[in-house]
Amino acid sequence: MSRVLPFLLVLLAPLALAQTGAVTGRVLDGDLPLPTATVAVWQITGADSTLAGGTTTALDGGFRIEGLAAGTYDVVASFVGYDDARQRAVTVGAGETDLGTIGLVPAAEALAEVRVTGRRTQVQTRIDRTVYDTADDPVADGGNVTDVLATLPSVDVDVDGNVSLRGAGNVAVFINGRPAPVQGDFLASYLASLPAGSVERVEIIPNPSAAFEPDGVGGVINVVLKQNTDRGVGGTLTAGTDSNGGVDGTAALTYGRGPWSLAATVGLRNDARPGGGDGFRINRYQADPTTRTEQESDDRTRTSALVNLSADYSFSRATTLTSQLQIGTRSGDETEIGQTLVQGVDGSSVFGFAREVTELEDGQSLDARLGLVQQFGKDHRLTVEARADVSDETESQTYVETLLSGAGDLTPARRADQSDLEREASVQVDYTRPFGVLRLDAGYKGDWEVLESDLAAETAGADGVFAPDVSTSNTFDFDQTVHALYVQGGGEWGPLGAQVGLRLEDARTTFDLRTTDESFDNDYRSLFPSAFLSFAPTEATTFKASYSRRINRPRTRALNPFPSFDDPLNVRQGNPALRPEYVSAVEAGVTQFVPWGSVSLTPYYRHTTDVIRRFLTVRDDGVTVRTFENLATSDSYGVELVSSFEDLGGLSGYGSLEGFRLKTDGTTTSTGDVASDGFSWGGRLNATYDVGDRLGLGGLALQTTARYSAPIETEQARVASRISVDLAVRQKLFDDRAALTVQLRDPFNQNGFAYTLDQPELFQRLSRTWGGRQVGVTFSYSFGQQERRRDRDRGDRDGGGGDFEGEGF
Repeated sequence: MSRVLPFLLVLLAPLALAQTGAVTGRVLDGDLPLPTATVAVWQITGADSTLAGGTTTALDGGFRIEGLAAGTYDVVASFVGYDDARQRAVTVGAGETDLGTIGLVPAAEALAEVRVTGRRTQVQTRIDRTVYDTADDPVADGGNVTDVLATLPSVDVDVDGNVSLRGAGNVAVFINGRPAPVQGDFLASYLASLPAGSVERVEIIPNPSAAFEPDGVGGVINVVLKQNTDRGVGGTLTAGTDSNGGVDGTAALTYGRGPWSLAATVGLRNDARPGGGDGFRINRYQADPTTRTEQESDDRTRTSALVNLSADYSFSRATTLTSQLQIGTRSGDETEIGQTLVQGVDGSSVFGFAREVTELEDGQSLDARLGLVQQFGKDHRLTVEARADVSDETESQTYVETLLSGAGDLTPARRADQSDLEREASVQVDYTRPFGVLRLDAGYKGDWEVLESDLAAETAGADGVFAPDVSTSNTFDFDQTVHALYVQGGGEWGPLGAQVGLRLEDARTTFDLRTTDESFDNDYRSLFPSAFLSFAPTEATTFKASYSRRINRPRTRALNPFPSFDDPLNVRQGNPALRPEYVSAVEAGVTQFVPWGSVSLTPYYRHTTDVIRRFLTVRDDGVTVRTFENLATSDSYGVELVSSFEDLGGLSGYGSLEGFRLKTDGTTTSTGDVASDGFSWGGRLNATYDVGDRLGLGGLALQTTARYSAPIETEQARVASRISVDLAVRQKLFDDRAALTVQLRDPFNQNGFAYTLDQPELFQRLSRTWGGRQVGVTFSYSFGQQERRRDRDRGDRDGGGGDFEGEGF
């Protein structure tokens, strides 16, 4: 019966609504939509009133209430923490009555007759995602996008800048709703080149719908960059430095007049972050086992520049041409110095040696997009976008060992030059149309990607002269073409909302290893269904459930069978037979709004097939080889608790607790049968305390972020716990047009990771630290339209809002 009911509603709706009317509109806070706000229609009869209809607003704040008999009504919009807004004596006849925009005012601001500059809600819960407002985070000032992501619940960032979500290491990262200009092995360096000050908010989408590309088994992280839609001229300038010698600067400018809307962002960044670590291993495969004790230090400097230009031209209110051009450059150098002592198990010294690894890297990327948006009516539109991007990365590496004591075999000096040229083009078409209470979305995307990689390696002979090393030199080409069609439909019936979708993909990949004249093809078709269900019995409570299927396509580094030699004792080697992994994800949750914020509880479950895992084996010569294999299945299930809090005596922010269990099972060609069953838990806290008004110091705020991850057992090792803390203080100046921020990152010098591997042929314990204790100072200044926008918002809140009356007045 539950499956038939929506179908019957669709069939009977035209008959029931033939002689009735509807009211539509949008509920906003300033210029921000308020999803899940309640809109009620009351029929007034003398001194009595009767509820005639109601609904909750969609993601864009829009609403539509149908089935209203002709007559006169009062319409009331409400949301937790806001004063109600009422429009009286609305006349409804046959057809549609558009109420326009309904502005709601936060209760604290409505009662004040002075200027209030409060923070926006830091956490918003929507039907398919959780939104974190990071635009005002002092801790992230002077940092990059990676630093911003590290402060969010469920998100982890490792030493190499790789992002994971709820323990899943493959996450799709979007910028402004589209895939980032670079992916795979180049993504970490790209995110590190984006200044934190350019981020408006971050959207965590663990179960994306069929309209999203299915890449990323962990879900989608959508980074929304700041966009100022005000007319006229405005901008923000930011500059900072830190105790490690890093400097950064960002300039964002906007201009709008007539049909033109223009924006430009320029960012420059020089980032210096030291690191280090130690290791201990026992080579049990030997007849006379030996131990190795290692210590190393790492100095890394990266310089990046980013230019982002956008121009929109409106031919009419219904037709807009959009364009965007992003140009980025990256360069860096890294020096790693280590010392190794080889001993017998009895502690006797065998020999010691030092090694030095130097690395120089350069990269450029260009991303160009051209689009057309055609509006046919309310929520009825066609969007077409073409995209082309190019990324060129080069890297030079040198490895040298020097004997310090005793007598032993050293690895000959080596050097390598690697270049990667990636080109990608795509065309995407999206169409949206409402059908009464239903909405249909459909679209197509074609994506073409070509990667050319060349590595030329050399090894020094006994005379110190370098000669080509054909055993490690390699060249390969990787081509991938993906065509996708999707359709999804959904609607709202009072407190109930539902959406279902299906995506069909045809993928064709070719991995040509030109060095050995081998070719590996992998063509496959996939279906990716998705479903969402929400139920809001009251304006303060929302239940959600969702399902989606995702894919993780192997990166080229995981496919290349030629070994790396950045560490001769620990070789990395790909597997060209690696298959994509698929994950089916289910989650359910409840969000409860309370006077001081919100609380969300979300249990989730993920089932993965053809699981991609990294495995370690030991060769006869004692060298450990890390490669990739497909396992049969993996199951992960857990629960996440997230709470936001607003203005608790000046304290605002969010905290989270999460616990999950990860089980894997399968067989590999290198290690045979493997399995794991591990449990871990963790928590995050991001809290800001506004102390300025209490101490008479104006806009003074203190912020702290803290993260903890408990240990977990994996297929081959035990990963140790991790903890880190960052602190910041911000003082707003010049009537809030400027801000001075001081950050103290990792004051207890705890950022890092450690693991222990205990196998019959090898015992290894490794720990690494990165970043280190650091003090930073950042100054920002806004001018032009931003200042006028604040004054305009204040005017709206102090008495604007058209015909709607604030119930608190």
